[in-house]
Amino acid sequence: MGAMRRHAATLAVVLASAVGSTAIAPSAQAWRPPPVKSCGATAADKALAAKLSPTIRSAGLAGVSADQVSCARQILAQVKAEGLSPQAGKIALMTAITETGLRNYLGGDRDSLGLFQQRPSMGWGSRAQIIRPAYSTHRFLSAMTKRYPKGSWATKDPGRVAQSVQRSAYPSRYNRERTSAARLVSALWAGSTAPVAPAPPAKPRPPAKPTKPAPASASLALVVPGSGIRVRSGATTAAKQVRFLRSGSKVTATCQRLGKSITIGKYRSGYWLYVPAQKGYLSVAAMHRNGGTSLKAC
Repeated sequence: MGAMRRHAATLAVVLASAVGSTAIAPSAQAWRPPPVKSCGATAADKALAAKLSPTIRSAGLAGVSADQVSCARQILAQVKAEGLSPQAGKIALMTAITETGLRNYLGGDRDSLGLFQQRPSMGWGSRAQIIRPAYSTHRFLSAMTKRYPKGSWATKDPGRVAQSVQRSAYPSRYNRERTSAARLVSALWAGSTAPVAPAPPAKPRPPAKPTKPAPASASLALVVPGSGIRVRSGATTAAKQVRFLRSGSKVTATCQRLGKSITIGKYRSGYWLYVPAQKGYLSVAAMHRNGGTSLKAC
């Protein structure tokens, strides 16, 4: 990976054959950035961009637009959804600022894409996946936590952590964005929320028996002890079976964690919310809403 190549304009120098004469003819070919997929800026993003822009000046940013703020907000929302700290958000933003200036590019160096310039050919995901901010952030964080297990990334130099994931030809560039990333984290962390999939259309039907679950499109998948879906966690809380709640059921969740992705109707998610009353984990793919609140990690 590495920052996108910016080809500088060149000048062709033509030496005339006449004695004492030299002509300089400009032959500039400007670098054109690839198209950008919007992160979906809101009015609040626009207002915050106007407030933050005068304070953000670095190698990768000369102020911020509403869409750049929106991209940063979605990166931080994913960091929070995975139960990581603001420091992880800072590292992720440092990386995205360095790679793309917080622009969700539809192209880049070779087949690089998205906010982190991840390459489908190198196993980072499909083109459609990588241009989704939540997905690309998740892949970056997964690589970071794999290289620095048990939270050890939090005590390392942020630029080195970013470089260990990106493997850029310019490793010193990431730390140049520490101040800009820190300001964005400070401004956005409290308001960033984890993405929640909308609920599929469903008709109420009686609760199904555990041995014969109702069709997924009309059910809420809940992990309980007896079938092969597991929530990523220690052995004491990992679940082994799925049953279904009646569609339209109201539940209260206290925390969330990543687990095996499942599809309910046309929605798919790997996030599971712990529901104490049911003594199990509810798939986010089955949720109608969570009130816009970001839950802590279990």
